[in-house]
Amino acid sequence: MLQLIKNTELYTPEYEGNKDILIANDRIVKIEDEINIIGVDIQMIDGSNTKCIPGIIDRHVHITGGGGEGGFSSSTPEVQISKIVQQGITTVVGLLGTNDLARNTKNLLAKAKSLKEEGLNAYILTGGYGYPPNTITGDVREDIMFFDEVLGLKLAIEDHRSSYVMKEELKRLAAHVRVSSMLSKKPGFIHLHMGNGKGLYEMIYEILDETDLPISLFSPTHINRNGRLLDASIEFAKQGGLIDITSNIDLVMEGETVTPSKALMYLLHHGVDINRITVSSDANGSMPVFDKVGQFIGLEVAGFKPNLDTLRKLVHQEGLPLEKALRPFTINPAKGLGICHERGIIAENGYADLVILDETLNVRDVWASGTPFVKDYKVIKIGMFE
Repeated sequence: MLQLIKNTELYTPEYEGNKDILIANDRIVKIEDEINIIGVDIQMIDGSNTKCIPGIIDRHVHITGGGGEGGFSSSTPEVQISKIVQQGITTVVGLLGTNDLARNTKNLLAKAKSLKEEGLNAYILTGGYGYPPNTITGDVREDIMFFDEVLGLKLAIEDHRSSYVMKEELKRLAAHVRVSSMLSKKPGFIHLHMGNGKGLYEMIYEILDETDLPISLFSPTHINRNGRLLDASIEFAKQGGLIDITSNIDLVMEGETVTPSKALMYLLHHGVDINRITVSSDANGSMPVFDKVGQFIGLEVAGFKPNLDTLRKLVHQEGLPLEKALRPFTINPAKGLGICHERGIIAENGYADLVILDETLNVRDVWASGTPFVKDYKVIKIGMFE
């Protein structure tokens, strides 16, 4: 069936004014000031007083669950589709966390395929916190080259839960990711979980100095974990790196709480190009709390809602124009993941990943590849076992 969104304020994410959008199957077939169709079966959607944006891309989601730092019972469950789409997210990248022993990348790949079967856009990263990496085939290169869903490698550094990978080991991994990505026409990157370690980006800079590997190969996340890391990330981004803010993390700098939206504005005020910033949730993973000596004392589960909360705060509290605020949630992660020709934008002949926001930027309607998941604020398509 054809679907026609009438008179919505369109952000591609660039502001395009009021438009009509025609959807056929999984694609956007026409965007015009006014589209009128008669004589065929068509579903009309009133977009008056709304904003239409690209579906949000969350590049850091524990789709098979995370946690485990407090024992077997502290592992979080697998993700549910309804929790994702109700926050305007249409594309997720799944990955493993601390527990890449009881969980593995085969299960991760199966979950991604399951989400895709049910209409969501899903990809994964091979590896996890540990070294050698937890892989599907036994080889990082083969995982990236032979599975379309595998976009890169996940690894933890500068964290007391990491494997403290050595420079030569990281250098070899980076080379493997680089070559296998080239062979499979993917950008290729190592998604680096950054902990509270003192080394910050020191090892990465040494590798860049000693090799011809590009800085784009290293993509740090949780860069708003602490003030030292946030400051160090300014230079990393200015040198061409893509840095990822976690929407579930608040930090304290000089006695003041710095929310993710304020962390992003801090980067902008220090000269970082907004196109070098992404925002992800770390959703469905655990948020362990440790005391001063590193002992586990508590656990929370990260949600998807902070992504949208951060977007709202950027617009309503920080005064960032919506077309600019959208970039770290849409086109920037799409470019970093190598899927910008498919996701993160709204364009004719492109996939219909669309979100309708009301005047206060609450999610009203959501489509993933043309399939309605949310209508009039209610989830209308859920996972098989929800």
